[in-house]
Amino acid sequence: MKTLTKVGLSALAGALAVTSANAGDVSMSGSMVASYSKGSGYHTTGNPLGMDKELSVTGSGELDNGTTVSYKQTITDAMAFNDSEIVFGNVLGTTATLAMTSAGDPMSAIDDVTPTAFEEANAITGSIKDVNGIDGTYSLRVTQADIMGSGFTVDAAYTWEHGAGDAATEKGSSGVDADGSEDGYSVVVKGAVPMMEGLDVGVGYAMLNTKALTTGDRDQEEGTAYIKYSSGPLSLGYQKGAVSVEGTAENIYVNEYIGVSYKISDSLSVSYNEAESRKTADTAADVTQEWDSISLSYTAGGMTLGIVQQEVDNATYTSGRTSEETAFQMTVAF
Repeated sequence: MKTLTKVGLSALAGALAVTSANAGDVSMSGSMVASYSKGSGYHTTGNPLGMDKELSVTGSGELDNGTTVSYKQTITDAMAFNDSEIVFGNVLGTTATLAMTSAGDPMSAIDDVTPTAFEEANAITGSIKDVNGIDGTYSLRVTQADIMGSGFTVDAAYTWEHGAGDAATEKGSSGVDADGSEDGYSVVVKGAVPMMEGLDVGVGYAMLNTKALTTGDRDQEEGTAYIKYSSGPLSLGYQKGAVSVEGTAENIYVNEYIGVSYKISDSLSVSYNEAESRKTADTAADVTQEWDSISLSYTAGGMTLGIVQQEVDNATYTSGRTSEETAFQMTVAF
């Protein structure tokens, strides 16, 4: 990925080769999520009421050469800084964007894109080892939409040390290499299939390099591919992915997702989703988690109400462990 790094840094230098910037705007937005969830089986629920809150401070402006600049900083429940990013648009007179960000990753964005009304099949019960790329680590990200008029987007990210978290102070570094974490990258190609209205496809690949003194290489390799089709209110999707984690023993996770959603009205949607994750380990028998999920959502202005009911067999990759959970959620954006 040295070539990607050099290209990204060269584009950044070109984007900043100006003498002044136009006045920009600053705004604040946020959301509040209140929920009720209750489970059975291995999952034990205490107080079923919960709340999550998040604020985002954003700023935007434009350089003399037409390059746009936007900044975002999120603030958590504890009023602490979280993910941040700075994004340059229209880089070098093209539709490409160049970002330094910890606010997302190309692979994490497509971990499960099968249609849902409210939540993914494995959102509230069980656990899954799925593709995540270098999400959460400050990285260099380059995105080019509509390659040569094809309708496809290429989205790539690179970091010098995965798992290092958000950026530290200026002229500083973040993270430590005591755990052997090295560089990591992810690349995604996705878009609408030409001359086939309603059909979307995508593929992605990620590599997280790790070398620990005691266990040697512990690289993590990820891949996924999906296909979606929409016609009127009906949407269908299928996705398959895999994660390979090396170490003293190698674990391989193969994941499949199926989803169908139907838009009953402009405000009301319903969906059914299934997920399956098979874990293959060098030192243990294979075990497969299986989820079934039904969800519904209703939107009224800036408020969304959602309800989901999920069941899982062999939860957390433990044979014979079952769980069932229902959650109701209200989300208000402001």
